[in-house]
Amino acid sequence: MPAPGSALKRLGFLTTGPFDPADPATGLEDALRLVELGDALGLDTAWLRPDHLRNAISSPVAMLAAASQRTRRIALGTASIPVRAENPLRLAEDLATVDLLSSGRLRPGLSVGSPKRVAAVDRAVHPLTAELEEPGRERLLRFRELLRGGRVPGADDQPDGSDDDEALTPTVQPASPGLADRLGYGAATLRTAAWAGAHGFRLL
Repeated sequence: MPAPGSALKRLGFLTTGPFDPADPATGLEDALRLVELGDALGLDTAWLRPDHLRNAISSPVAMLAAASQRTRRIALGTASIPVRAENPLRLAEDLATVDLLSSGRLRPGLSVGSPKRVAAVDRAVHPLTAELEEPGRERLLRFRELLRGGRVPGADDQPDGSDDDEALTPTVQPASPGLADRLGYGAATLRTAAWAGAHGFRLL
């Protein structure tokens, strides 16, 4: 927050993109138009908050891909994606793709997620292993390492005789250099904020 009497240096907005379940397309289009308006008004960042199992945006990455083609300047952020519902490899691929489409304007925010929502999502995403899943921070670190160009486990284990058409790259593609350094963490407590800072994440 700026000191009292000082001017704001940056200004953005956040939306969950609420919609009528009888007509979700209209609500999603309204959210995209809001991002367009923010771009036209000169605001700095548009943040989309995913709200799983609610009548609101559930796929902020897809929404930001669309927004990237309808805006030119405004930064595009998520605040925040609960990593317990995500596969680190697929999330890295998706976010890198959108960052390239937006010419480096992506500002991904991630978190572990609220306990109540995590419990519901865990049972849907990991029906056989929900109780064995780690809290999400290790998954977040694996995701960041993949964004930084870390090797994908198993990508080098290719069968003998594989031709070039079947060869796998050892790292996430496409690569978007610098994206990993723009990751933010949505901390809900001082303890999680300390963890985020100790591990080099920006705070949302």
